[in-house]
Amino acid sequence: MKKVLLILFGFTISVVEAQAGSENVSYSTENIFMRANRPTTKEYVIDGSPYTTGDKFSKVIIKGFSKDVQDLRYNAYEDEMEFKKGEELFYANKADNVKIQFPELNKTYESLTYTYDGKTKSGYLVLLVDNPKFSLYKREKMELLKGEKSTNSFTKDANDYYAKEKDIYLISRDKKFSKFPKNISEAAELFSIDKKELESFLKSNKINFNREPDMIKLVEFINK
Repeated sequence: MKKVLLILFGFTISVVEAQAGSENVSYSTENIFMRANRPTTKEYVIDGSPYTTGDKFSKVIIKGFSKDVQDLRYNAYEDEMEFKKGEELFYANKADNVKIQFPELNKTYESLTYTYDGKTKSGYLVLLVDNPKFSLYKREKMELLKGEKSTNSFTKDANDYYAKEKDIYLISRDKKFSKFPKNISEAAELFSIDKKELESFLKSNKINFNREPDMIKLVEFINK
């Protein structure tokens, strides 16, 4: 009898541990805010901000989801959407292809699993052009840099600080991601468009491959 009880007790512990270990698993859109993880509290001072949407939490719209929608902010260092319940900070669960609109910021993030530079990532990209043919995304990222050590005993060491990495622009076609082209030749090959037609459009619209508004204009032209 004791052996049976011990087996049952052990099984119960295993189930509880398995459930606890899956706290960041999202089974449906409705679980975005239901099974969220708490971020690790940093115990030292870091200068700057990891938030590309600002430190405050903003109202969001999630299509097809109206239940208990929390105000969010995007942590570009952790690649997480954060929200608060009371005084506690949580991460929203990632669910593929969920679009999160920030109306006040005129900005939309999409949660995606994507492959770029030979690595598969699961995170948020800013959606700039949404089209079944070619979509344009922007990856925002903050890095954490070490503060400089003081060279004498009279001044303090500088704190570690957040610094914005250069944005990366990605083209999506059939769920495959490529870096945005750097020139006419790369663009003609990527978009499978006649080079002369492309040159004419670029010249008449004074398109700069490094400017976001021009990137959007080019992708919208290609999609027509």
